[in-house]
Amino acid sequence: MTQFRKKLDLNKSETAFTLAEVLITLSIIGIVAALTIPSMIENHNNKAWKTAKDLWDKKLVEATRQMNIDGVMTGVASTTEDYMNYFKKYVKVIKTCDNSKLENCYATKFVQTGDKETEVEVSSLTTASKLGQKNWNTNTMGFVIADGTTVVMAYNPNCSSVDPFSSEGQNGQVGCMSMLIDVNGKKGPNRVGNDIQLKNATISTCDMKFQDKCIAASDIYPITPINTCDGSGNEEWDDRGTDQYNYCSTNHWAGAKKACADNGMRLPTSQELADVATYIYEQENPIGAQEGRYDITPDPDRAAELNWSTTDWFYWSSEPIGSGYAYCRYFYSSRSTWNGSYVGYSSNRARCFGN
Repeated sequence: MTQFRKKLDLNKSETAFTLAEVLITLSIIGIVAALTIPSMIENHNNKAWKTAKDLWDKKLVEATRQMNIDGVMTGVASTTEDYMNYFKKYVKVIKTCDNSKLENCYATKFVQTGDKETEVEVSSLTTASKLGQKNWNTNTMGFVIADGTTVVMAYNPNCSSVDPFSSEGQNGQVGCMSMLIDVNGKKGPNRVGNDIQLKNATISTCDMKFQDKCIAASDIYPITPINTCDGSGNEEWDDRGTDQYNYCSTNHWAGAKKACADNGMRLPTSQELADVATYIYEQENPIGAQEGRYDITPDPDRAAELNWSTTDWFYWSSEPIGSGYAYCRYFYSSRSTWNGSYVGYSSNRARCFGN
């Protein structure tokens, strides 16, 4: 009996795993899991995002087709805000945000993919031009629908009506809307091509480049003045109060500053305006911030490249002078000079810059 037990014990020892073998096996399992589980999760997420995108596309097609049938797709709204009043009757919108508070409806930032990945601040996407629609002249709006999908949208008030049963109508009336859609809400990865899709949109935080600067595609003109002395908080754009030679109630310079800030940009410095003049007038020696040049002729191709007016137009800089004045630069057909203008002067133009 004893010999039998010894033999049985021997067999047990021969078939059992040692601690080292167990640890090696667990390590292999861990390595395999580490290699495969992320891929499985990514595949699962991609399928879920694709399903959500397809579902959104169907909702959009159904909504816009019905809006077209009801005659409220085109010709009834002049702004994105007006259009939203109709749109939300066809899509279950649970929250809307104007273009100054887009981050309340959308992720604060997202990754734009392509040749080079860039991080985009959603707060900068305030106008249709930021979604690649430079001729619509409308603001954007953010909204959230019932399933958690978040959207930044711009509307084209000049889009033409189409047959809602045509291929264009079935594609969500792409001529009327431009959209940045995140089917995962504010949760990550907030990345174009994953949970974010663009519909009739291209993200451009830089309309055109000049040296190391971004420049808006067009001038702000006429400029809407703001009152910087009425206690409304507008004094942040010009805090010199009633010293502004009584122009604080019609402050065009402050209005220009605010308009650029609303687009996520700023007015240029005096030197940046001088740099533009150096380029347009083909000057070998850089023009100083407070320097005028005479008997010089602008290069029409360079002026057209920057969409810059050189026919007796004055451009505001970001820099104030004393009480009630701000620096500006004049771009003439035969010279470029600097001067100071009353902040209430309504004939100056503004061009917004960014870094």
